[in-house]
Amino acid sequence: MGIELLPPIENFDFTKNVSQMFGVSADLYKREFGIPAHNALDIVVRDDRQGFGTTVYSMHVGKVERIVYDVPHKTRGNGIYILSEDKTFSTVYWHLSSFQVNVGETVRAFQPIATMGNSGHVFPSPTSACPRCGTHLHAGLQIHGKQNEYDSFVDPTPTLFREGNKLPVKFQRMLFVGMSGDDISWLQTILKIELGDEVPFDPIAYFGTQTLRAVRLLQQRQGISPSYGYVGPMTRKYLNDTYAA
Repeated sequence: MGIELLPPIENFDFTKNVSQMFGVSADLYKREFGIPAHNALDIVVRDDRQGFGTTVYSMHVGKVERIVYDVPHKTRGNGIYILSEDKTFSTVYWHLSSFQVNVGETVRAFQPIATMGNSGHVFPSPTSACPRCGTHLHAGLQIHGKQNEYDSFVDPTPTLFREGNKLPVKFQRMLFVGMSGDDISWLQTILKIELGDEVPFDPIAYFGTQTLRAVRLLQQRQGISPSYGYVGPMTRKYLNDTYAA
């Protein structure tokens, strides 16, 4: 993909701050939103404010393309879209509580643009007894011109991941063709990190033939034998040792 993004909050850590990975919760997102699974990263801050009001930063240099408000569709909430300098991709930031930029403004990488909130469809829903419940940042990456089942959204994890980072994942079962579930999406995310554009799929929580070929390639490169393409004990150990917190 060739894109490197900066984290949208200070002191970002995948294991501490990501509450929902890309490609997970397939049943929910198919039923409620008509997409294969979750189409971004959900980022939380576990402080005494539940993250409400935390500063959100631009993940790259670009121009504020669009600002949307929590009306009339109470799903994405208040949001900002930032277009890259070369106009090939946009990043999106949803469920915000306030804005610090305007449409048409050019922003620097890691410039404050908004504050985290719980506008739109969040869980648990805010109530009078818990007005900050559901606070999180839905951070997405949209590649212009890309055709996929996510309306051109792709997994932002590989663009934010740096060597030595750990992910909020843990592989506990064998994985092979025909299986589905969140751990399949975690596997597909890691394959994207390891193999980049050599992997021609987007995480959709299903282990198909493309995932099989990618696992074989991973096994060959890491010297994991036999390289049959299914995730057995040796491959699972590599994934957990390398990526799980």
